Amino acid sequence: MKASHLLPSLIILLSCMSNTLVAQDVITDINVYTTVDKMPRLKGAGKDISQHIRKQVDYNDSFKLRGVEGDVWVSFVVTFYGEVMQVEVEKGIDSELDALVIEALKESSKWKPGELDKKKVNTKMRLPIRFILSNSERHMARQLKVLDEQDKRPLFILDDKLIEGLVQVHDYNVESIRIIKGEKAIKLYGDRAENGVVVITSKNGTDPHRF
Repeated sequence: MKASHLLPSLIILLSCMSNTLVAQDVITDINVYTTVDKMPRLKGAGKDISQHIRKQVDYNDSFKLRGVEGDVWVSFVVTFYGEVMQVEVEKGIDSELDALVIEALKESSKWKPGELDKKKVNTKMRLPIRFILSNSERHMARQLKVLDEQDKRPLFILDDKLIEGLVQVHDYNVESIRIIKGEKAIKLYGDRAENGVVVITSKNGTDPHRF
């Protein structure tokens, strides 16, 4: 009789011990490390993860014409099973561009997780994603800013055609962008070009996106 009473008690004790171990495993899994033996790696990115993410972002003319450039600082966690979570912009430069960086990170392919003591762990990373204008693009953006401040919207010409409304031309499809002002602009495009003209020449093979 005594043995039969002890058996249920032993089962309960083992069950409690098992639950305790499971609880400890869960707590260990949610630990996030900033210093690890091996940092997470992204397939196809090589050593420069920042540049790889930058290439996934559509840094188009809508940003360049406004002179948007700089470093978007982001932090995120690569989990022990290789997924990206908790993506945050710590320091941004433009709300729209910041959002594209977040999207690119969230959609990045599965990562090889970081390791600590030869075990895969959750790792927090912090990266700058850099966007830089060329000298000509920067000069053009300054000129456009002056016109905007004077409430003088310039005329936009794409491949010798007047643009009505807004148009987006991807950076990989732009051959050149130049600004013409003053009498030369009016001589070429008439009185409607009195506020200047932005002339965009695209490469062949890709149509612009109109919206």
